[in-house]
Amino acid sequence: MQTDMHYYGTYAMACAAGILPAASQVIATSAQYVDDSDVFQEKLDDGMYIEAAATAHHPIDKNNVDHVDQCKIWVPFHFLPGNQGDTLTERLICRMDSPLAREMVDHNLTFADSGFALELMGITAHVYADTFSHYGFSGISSPLNKVEADSIQLNAKDPKTLQYIINKFSDFKDKYIAGNIADLVALGHGSVGTYPDRPYLNWNFKYEDGRTSGTRENKQTFLEACRQLHRVFTEFVQKKPEFLVKDMRREFDDIEKRISKILATEGDMGTRINAWQRAVTGGHLFDNPEKNKIPEYDNASFDADRKLLPTFKRDAVESASIFQFLNAAKTHRNFVLDVLLPKHELSVIRRM
Repeated sequence: MQTDMHYYGTYAMACAAGILPAASQVIATSAQYVDDSDVFQEKLDDGMYIEAAATAHHPIDKNNVDHVDQCKIWVPFHFLPGNQGDTLTERLICRMDSPLAREMVDHNLTFADSGFALELMGITAHVYADTFSHYGFSGISSPLNKVEADSIQLNAKDPKTLQYIINKFSDFKDKYIAGNIADLVALGHGSVGTYPDRPYLNWNFKYEDGRTSGTRENKQTFLEACRQLHRVFTEFVQKKPEFLVKDMRREFDDIEKRISKILATEGDMGTRINAWQRAVTGGHLFDNPEKNKIPEYDNASFDADRKLLPTFKRDAVESASIFQFLNAAKTHRNFVLDVLLPKHELSVIRRM
């Protein structure tokens, strides 16, 4: 998924669940920031280190070839294993709304009273939502991720939109070749570019090993992702009623048709974001009498504090906006890698 879903869609679902807009903004910003944060560790001015959990690399970053980076970043944050199949490689493939994903959500909800609860809810929303778009691919480089390029069939109503995403895919492949890192097509959904992230797209393909994808109706899977995010945020605000605005809340069934219409909007990122904005300002997703827009995604505060971390004294660290995100990211990663996956005999990395 991209910013239109990870930030704007997440914000809308949080508000629709009745979460205070300011808190919803923290959740949504954290959800999108998972795709932006490549911090590993920072040394403070007094010599102390903050061990940070990086949550992303740029899609064509050569670090992605590193197996350890794949295990620490792509597996816990973007391609949570679905635990289906006979071999370990098969079981590492991400599956939509898997029992492991549900277990991850339930665990992270136990931190509702922590200082990083909102940030962790954003990270949880990102990981969970990605299971509805990244299913069928894994966060470990594997032949099982490779797709026959000529087999990809796309269906979009607008010819201009169709050509736009085809061109994007072509540019994506050219960057792989230019960067001499073509092997990354075996990581995640690199072999199909951003097709899984387009909410309006119907498409299908064949894997190189002969498996077929069946028809992937992104709108339907994204709609289910929205339903489940609304459920999770409802459970969260029940644990944290101080964030609840009762009059703002809407039941998902009451807004489902409008969300479906938003997801069916064909076009570039700006067009899709505008569809969310129109629905929000029109009061179609939650009570919004002042017709306030979703605040634009802005990671400036996180980025600014991240750059300043090396200058902070330890007593000032916890006041930095980035600190709570990094703390939440580390908490999530450690649970997935050290508890959840080993519990299901899916260990991808052993840390002593």
